Formats: sequence, C-alpha cells, structure tokens
Amino acid sequence: MNRLQRLTVLLVATGSLLLSTAAWSAVEITPRFSLAQEYNDNIFLRESNRESDWITTVEPGLNLSYNQRSLDMSLDYSLRYRFFRNNTSEDQDRFRDVQRGAADLLFFGGRPFTLRATGTVTRETLDERDRDLEFNDTVNRSTVYRLSLIPEYRLRVGPTMAVIFGYRFNLVDYVDRRGDDYIEHQGRTTIEKNISANLDVWGRYQYTYHDNDRNIEDYDRHEASVGTNYRLGARTTLNAMIGRTRIDYDRGDETTRNIWAADATYLLSAAVQGTLAYSQDFTMTAADGLSRAREASFTLGYQPPRASAQTVIFWRELDFLRQDRVDESYGMRLTIDRQIGRALSAGMEAGYERIDNKDPDPATDEKIHRYTLGGSLGYEYRRFLTSLSYRYRYNDSDLSGRDYRNNIITLSGSIRF
Repeated sequence: MNRLQRLTVLLVATGSLLLSTAAWSAVEITPRFSLAQEYNDNIFLRESNRESDWITTVEPGLNLSYNQRSLDMSLDYSLRYRFFRNNTSEDQDRFRDVQRGAADLLFFGGRPFTLRATGTVTRETLDERDRDLEFNDTVNRSTVYRLSLIPEYRLRVGPTMAVIFGYRFNLVDYVDRRGDDYIEHQGRTTIEKNISANLDVWGRYQYTYHDNDRNIEDYDRHEASVGTNYRLGARTTLNAMIGRTRIDYDRGDETTRNIWAADATYLLSAAVQGTLAYSQDFTMTAADGLSRAREASFTLGYQPPRASAQTVIFWRELDFLRQDRVDESYGMRLTIDRQIGRALSAGMEAGYERIDNKDPDPATDEKIHRYTLGGSLGYEYRRFLTSLSYRYRYNDSDLSGRDYRNNIITLSGSIRF
C-alpha cells in the first residue's frame, strides 16, 4: 500500500468514526450508472495513417453527502472503464486507471479551529501544449491522485480583525511514470482586517517546501502578499492581490518575482454578467517542472430563463524555469445551452486557439491554429438521462506531420437510483 492509499484510508476512517449510528441515518447516498458508445475517427491524433475505433464506456458510481454537527462531507466516486473495439491495448480496465472521485470534508466548520480534507482522482494531461481532455483520453494522459489536508486556527483580535495560522499538506501521485509525483508542506500566517461593510484587506506570509520525486526539482518558496476584497455597490466587486516570492532550488538555482492576481465582476443586468481577470504566479506542471504562469481572461455570461450563453476571451503564457521554453496561447470559446422543452435540451460550443510554442529546438518550436466545434442533444425523464453529442477539432500546425482532424460522436445514457 503506497503513501497515498494509506492517507486515503486514514481520511475515510476518521470521517466514519465521527459518524455515530444515528448520524449515518442522515447520510444521503445516490448511486448511478452510465453507459456510452463513442465513435472516434482519429484516436491517436495523426495526420496520416489515421485509426478509427468504437469505444464503450461503462461507469458505475455513487454520491454521498452529509451535513450535520461537526462534519460537512461530500464524496463522489466512480469507476470509468473504457473498452476499444480494435485497439484493445488502449483499454482502460485496470483499477488504478479507472478510478474517478472527488471528496471534500470539513471538520468543525464555523469554529476557531477547522480541518479540511480534499481529494480527487482525475484523468489529466501530461502535455501542457494539449490540455483538452474531451477530444482525447489516450495520448499523453494519466490518472492523477491528489490529496490535501488543511488545518487552520482563527484567532479573533477585536471585532474587526483576525489572525489565521494555517498549514497545508499536498500530495500528488501520477499513475504514468512520466508525471512528477511530489509532496508539499506549506505553513502560513494571515492577518485579516474588516475596514467597512464593503472593504476587507489582508496580508500573508507563506513558506512552502516542495519534495519532488525528481530531486532536481526540490525547492523552498517564500511568499509575502497583501490583498483586498472590495464591493462597489450592488453591481461591482473587485478582488486584488500583489506580492513577492522567492524560490530556492536545493541544487542551487533561485528566482525572485512579483506575483499578481486581480478580477473585477460587473452585473450589467439580472441576466448579463462580465468578469475581467489577470494573474501572474508559479505553477507546477505535470512533467516539465515549475513554470511562471501569466493568464488573462474576459468572460461575458448571459443567462435568461431556460437558457445560458458564455463567451470567454483568454490569453496564457507559461515560462518554464528549468528549460529554455515559453508556451503562449490565446483564443476564444463560446458555449450556448437551451432548454427546448420540459425534458429536451440542446447545446453547442465553438472555439479558436492560437498556440505559439517557443523552443530553441526546431523540432518542437511550433505554431498552431486550433479550431473546435461541437453540439449536443439531451433528454431527461425522471431518473434517466440520454444524450447525443458531436465534437470536431482541426489542428493546423506549421510543423510537418502535425496537422490532424478529429471527429467524435457519442451516444450515452445514465440512471440515478
């Protein structure tokens, strides 16, 4: 049993012990089962020698929720099996590959001392240059286990100020050996001050020790930041943070940078909302170490009765600290959903992304235009849900052999018990 499994068993056992026999009667459990048949005309995303296949997905699962006394708990767990008709070597039928889950446990909520435990089992990309899992669950993908334990103590200092002492333990474990497994220990102290009914300010110091399976990626991080949450009337909110961070690698390298985060949300009407956001910080990638990430986006949402539409304009840049490499992308996404009748719904999505992967190696220095289009129909009757969807992606690269087209048609059904 590895370290993640031991911690997961301990987490579940602790939550179970806190539930008495009477408390278990308040637990809500919802089992479900889904079955899907997919046709994919290019499962390996190739320009030539394309391979198509029929893929059957079988996914039993359950949701568990509990919210009483000293524990607020939400658990979702499923086993997602995928069987390929022709390319059986791509089957996902091993237990470590089929698990999916999300858990959030909050102990002693609303009290000075709290303990939060979160965990996920997901399928994630190993390639930062292709993050779209909906179009491909085969190439450069891995199941990832994540676990966080967060104890905090809030000390009130007068009616408008508090000092928060916190610790965070993070564990990340990739099934694929190419992914970087790591453990993080974070300690932080935050001072919060309520200035008025519309204004809060805070300051924080945080220390992180990152212990990576690849020893060359071990580092210490010191971070100091200040921020504010400001509500400008009933329509506008503003959140902002500015700070300074220093990262010292155990092997001698170091970097010191400013970090930023800001977002402004404006409610144009009861149905229309716009959000402008920008951030600059460091993020750990799956297989390429630490990178400085800068992101900006503008989101416009429209949600009248029985429908919703959202447009997102985005920009993202990753500057890898341990490599002479910068990945930049920008584009636009549009999603529309419409309730046609009492049980029938329809949706569509479209997107464009311009990708510029800057690398001194001509074999990986690449510029891409990526186009996506999709649509779906759904029918829901009581505990049954059936859907038919279509997705299309065209990848236009300036490197030879990297262009491809991909069409996916999926018919799925699910039932909740």
